[in-house]
Amino acid sequence: MRIVVTGSSGLVGSRLVRRFKERGQTVVGVDREPGTPSVVDQFVRGDLAREAIRQQALEGADAIVHLAAAKDDWGIDDETFFFENLEVTRRLIEDARARDIHDWVFYSSVAAMGPGDEPRSEEASLVPNGAYGTSKMKAERLFQEYAKEVPEMSCVILRPSIIFGPGHFSYTNVHRLIEAIRGNRFLMVGDGQAIKTTSYIENVIGATLYLWERRSKGIQTYIYVDEPVRTTEKLVDDIYRLLGKRRPGVRIPLQLAKSIAWVADVAADWTGINFPITADRIEKFNTSTNYDASAIREEGFEQPVGIEEALRKTVNWHLEHVN
Repeated sequence: MRIVVTGSSGLVGSRLVRRFKERGQTVVGVDREPGTPSVVDQFVRGDLAREAIRQQALEGADAIVHLAAAKDDWGIDDETFFFENLEVTRRLIEDARARDIHDWVFYSSVAAMGPGDEPRSEEASLVPNGAYGTSKMKAERLFQEYAKEVPEMSCVILRPSIIFGPGHFSYTNVHRLIEAIRGNRFLMVGDGQAIKTTSYIENVIGATLYLWERRSKGIQTYIYVDEPVRTTEKLVDDIYRLLGKRRPGVRIPLQLAKSIAWVADVAADWTGINFPITADRIEKFNTSTNYDASAIREEGFEQPVGIEEALRKTVNWHLEHVN
């Protein structure tokens, strides 16, 4: 089978390329940036918004794992989110259908569901908060419409929570948290009782391959989060412990922190600098993202890496690789 992996230079894509190759698959990587593993059979460097890039990538393909997306919490406007995550997906689907390529894995996000205090499963209503989550929700609908029109179509939609692990990007939340604690720049804001579900990279890869091997016709949607889930208080305590640092007892009230962050937001607007503290990041830190991933476990998937080991590996990578 010839599998196209979009976003093949990213944290997830680069690892999936290697795992598919280990399973004897022919793999085509597609990305705007270099970094796709050299084991790939073909690398197409370019923007998927361009028809020529899509046509080159899809030539002779049997299946598509669609990871490429706009994802950051600063510096990306709503128009870009909808173009990169929705319109480009629409174009890719149209070109794949024209070539009778109907086998998919689509990486959505729990952001398509929106945050919440109570754990929610795949059956919960989708109430996204912001352009990123809304663009992912609408992209999911493209695949659902596709499945209604093409009975032989198969698509695994995976909604992971925040993905972290060795090599994760500097804009990711867990990376920022580790580096803030490591550099003595962190103070707890709020009561620390928000639930924060996370997804360790190797567990996400394992879940993807597990579902891929058991895919069937139609749409199969699964949430993935690591278990057991943690509060922000627990996550912060664990990072301090793994870094061998003593946690300060100071805690900033949430409303005071938001007021302080407002100044940083104004400065960011004036200077174009991505400051580590923003009102939006403080709000997200204190908002629960609680999801129920029991469905994939009921299918027989077992999380290969425990959360303690996952966080330890990630912290050790920071100590070795991040200056």
